[in-house]
Amino acid sequence: MDILPRTTKCRRVCIAPDNRVFTPKRPCGKPVTLRLEELESLRLCDLEGLEQDSAAQRMEVSRGTFQRILYRARQKVAGALCEGCPIVIEGGNYQLASSGQGCPHSCSRCYPNELQIGKELKSNE
Repeated sequence: MDILPRTTKCRRVCIAPDNRVFTPKRPCGKPVTLRLEELESLRLCDLEGLEQDSAAQRMEVSRGTFQRILYRARQKVAGALCEGCPIVIEGGNYQLASSGQGCPHSCSRCYPNELQIGKELKSNE
């Protein structure tokens, strides 16, 4: 009887970044590869300010999986910044969300126009 490993579930990512390579003025080491789901975990927690539970729901993974992705991402970025290595964003096990179509979350990446309208309405009140 063969025991097969569990298949890795695709992680939901709102949008692929336009800029995928970040290089220091004087690179000192080999490039660090940051996977798209790792970048998304940083964006959700550190930029959008979500708690890990909410961010995990948005990426459609368990909290434990999200935490592992986030810690790996933070370690890679910290290492690249401290050692002066270029950062390359590519690869991973992810699925892009349809921008504004069927996305159940209203983050600034999926619904930029609607969020902008919402901000304007608040200022008119």
